[in-house]
Amino acid sequence: MTDRRKIKLVQALTGAVVLTILMQGMTLLGMPQYTWMLFLPLLMFFALGADFKNIPSMVICYAVGELWCVVNSLVTMGFTSVFGATNMVMSNIVPTIIVIFLILTVHENLFEGKIFSNIPCIFMGMATSFFTLFMQQPIGYFHLFGFWCYGIVLAVCLVGGGMLVCGAIFGKERAMAAMMPPQAQGEKDEH
Repeated sequence: MTDRRKIKLVQALTGAVVLTILMQGMTLLGMPQYTWMLFLPLLMFFALGADFKNIPSMVICYAVGELWCVVNSLVTMGFTSVFGATNMVMSNIVPTIIVIFLILTVHENLFEGKIFSNIPCIFMGMATSFFTLFMQQPIGYFHLFGFWCYGIVLAVCLVGGGMLVCGAIFGKERAMAAMMPPQAQGEKDEH
């Protein structure tokens, strides 16, 4: 077994233990039914390259997405009051097109490269907010934001804990080298 595989196995075991223990916080808070929410920031963190520098934009843009959900609701209510609830095009489709256009224009164009330009996290904040509204969940924006931040803490503990344990066992340099993508090391995975 290669050094890389040994280190990644230790990291996987460490991550499994760390995540399982930290997810119990939702049960302690009396909200185990929302444990699923902790996986969304984990997913986003790793999809964005597991880079700690992305965390501020992940936090801010998630909250911005929640605000866009409020804006979408207000725009939809305005259109519905003018065109009626039975006009699906004008009371539902057009307002959504307008809001998505505004999100992309503001955050992808005007704020490009800035902390407010993390479109995936904006849409995640908007989507989970829609979920709580449409499914009439007994939680609100502050709960969702708290769950999101707690999920980011889990991501940090997963990566940090894995590196700490692997560094202690294999040495920091070996552990760091094993965590690099194979392309960056110029090696190929063995099958």
